[in-house]
Amino acid sequence: MATIRSNRDSFDAINREVGARLAQRRSELGRSLRQIAGDAEVSTSHLSDIESGACRVSLPVLLRIVRALDLTITELLPQIGGHRVRRMSISEMPDNETRSLSHDDLDLSVSLVRLNDHQFHKIENPERADVLMYVLNGTVACDADGTVVLLEQGDTLDTEQVACHRLEASADAQVLVASSKPNR
Repeated sequence: MATIRSNRDSFDAINREVGARLAQRRSELGRSLRQIAGDAEVSTSHLSDIESGACRVSLPVLLRIVRALDLTITELLPQIGGHRVRRMSISEMPDNETRSLSHDDLDLSVSLVRLNDHQFHKIENPERADVLMYVLNGTVACDADGTVVLLEQGDTLDTEQVACHRLEASADAQVLVASSKPNR
């Protein structure tokens, strides 16, 4: 016999996860319930109920608690409900590199291509998936199966049924490239 879970069961499980993570962080900081409650402007008993998962927390209250714990929501969420949050700074990425910004569970492939002046980058697309490019900075020429388009900062190019894209930077450039993944 199948078990049917209600939305309430899901919310209760998330409340318990959020509360446990908040309590864990408070413990890591060596701070008392009273200290964090005071900083977050909530009662000690309400914070205790939140940490034990006994009540639902509103977003404004959660944000105040997260700040009092020197966390951000993005630092809290990767550990709650199986969410994935990645942090990456573009400035940390070396020149002449392509870095994937997506993961295998997404139906979308997202990459950042960083090119130096006059450098080439080839994007093979044997499935002929739709490809969208957005130039974050710099200038690039995109050859899409023989059709060349000049793209400058802020420009977007959306292609369909193109087997190969060839990018050439005419100045240092960063291009965000997104494409649909083939059916699995």
